[in-house]
Amino acid sequence: MNEWLEQKSLIEQEVQYKLSYPYLRKYIDKPDIDETRLMILMFPFNIECLSTSETKQYITTATLIQIALDTHEKVTASSSDILKEQQLTVLAGDYFSGLYYQILADLNDVHMIRTLADAVKSINENKIALYQNERYSVEAIMDSVYKIETEIVERFYRFFNVQHLFSGVSHLLFVKRLLKEKEAFLSGEKVIIMDSLKQVRFPEVEGALSMEQQQSLFDICEEYIMKARTAVEQMLSAGFVHEPILHLFEKMSAEFFGNKTYVEEG
Repeated sequence: MNEWLEQKSLIEQEVQYKLSYPYLRKYIDKPDIDETRLMILMFPFNIECLSTSETKQYITTATLIQIALDTHEKVTASSSDILKEQQLTVLAGDYFSGLYYQILADLNDVHMIRTLADAVKSINENKIALYQNERYSVEAIMDSVYKIETEIVERFYRFFNVQHLFSGVSHLLFVKRLLKEKEAFLSGEKVIIMDSLKQVRFPEVEGALSMEQQQSLFDICEEYIMKARTAVEQMLSAGFVHEPILHLFEKMSAEFFGNKTYVEEG
């Protein structure tokens, strides 16, 4: 376990090093490394594999492209005049994207470049559909959110032929996004998922939703969270996850779903 966590720390350091650009740091917040996503990218690999330079580069690459996508998502232009900070955020996203292409070029892996490029294309298509209100059902909205959050991991797992792990880990990422959106919505922030659900469920409402209407949207999210919980439990009970990953995955699951023991002892 300690060795695995040490490798995680080394990969984090590598990602942080790649993200260090003094001028950008002066004007925009330092990008966060999503530890949940990083560990999920590491799950398919044992200690021996994680110790290799090539594996670290693959994981660093997938992490960087997700950070680039998340950085672009932070930009909102409310007028024709885009603030310098927003312009720099766009450039930062482009810069982070360039880093992952550079790493893949050094690895000389055309297949992985194509794999992640396809994932980015799918993510951006689904983001556009949400922002332009092109999803006309709750199911379609949630499907787009799921793809936005999981496409990088899905293509990454497919590349390494570990698709059997995807269902469980992908639902953790999906639930994490739903919980984050709910928290932001309660704080009064404008959030794309709730806005999209509002357009589907209450298209006639132009202003703020009533408490009852808000609860209706929360209930939808809770329904999908419960479905995700079932998928996670099924993966754990199937015995696909091995030590030391099992307890890490259980701990992550408990963080999102509560302190239930997912795998019976003995």
